[in-house]
Amino acid sequence: MKKIIGGLVMITLISVLSGCGLKKSSVNNPLSGKDTDQRIVMCLNNAYPEHNFKVVKSFDKQKNEGTFEDEKGLNFKVRDLLYDNIYHFGCYDEYLATILEKQDFFNKAKKIVEDKYHQKFTYDEDTMAIEIIYDDTDNQITTDEISQMISEVLNMVDAPKVIYPDNQEFSTGVVNYYTLPTLGMLQCYIKRNGWGVTERFYVSDKALEQSEIKEKIDKLYESTEE
Repeated sequence: MKKIIGGLVMITLISVLSGCGLKKSSVNNPLSGKDTDQRIVMCLNNAYPEHNFKVVKSFDKQKNEGTFEDEKGLNFKVRDLLYDNIYHFGCYDEYLATILEKQDFFNKAKKIVEDKYHQKFTYDEDTMAIEIIYDDTDNQITTDEISQMISEVLNMVDAPKVIYPDNQEFSTGVVNYYTLPTLGMLQCYIKRNGWGVTERFYVSDKALEQSEIKEKIDKLYESTEE
């Protein structure tokens, strides 16, 4: 009889300890118990820490999109889920793109780049990419002028602070979640001596000093030396 009771006690202890383990795992995973909309809001709040967000139209997985808004009522789309499972969640948002469009960013940037500095400005709506193209076979401007041009473009609109994820790769057993702006990267393409190289900047880099921009451009420029 004693052996039977002892066995029951052991089974009970194992069950209790196993239950604790499950609860601990659940507590340590911020995605646990959250639906897709809640996960999106978590990601948005992380990416844009100066703002707060809520759901306007729940994410439709068939259409692969949902509508959200910030604390001022600005509506925008969230699209293209990358993952939505126990440990991994990823999506793309149009919050920054919506802000840039409302401030007429593209027309203003085009005027600065083409009218003032006589370089080529392109915007691809399909890939949501912005490019400033410098080609010294057509004209010659200094790296000081190039960096000044980029600084003016970055600072001409009131863009929110954006925190990009350190790690965009998903590993088994590791919790990872984020959203990425569909727009906001500015590519400066330099073609010189037949070589083409690109440096990336972000609209959220408005606090970037012109000297820091010039340092990047100088390195890029030097890499095209014959």
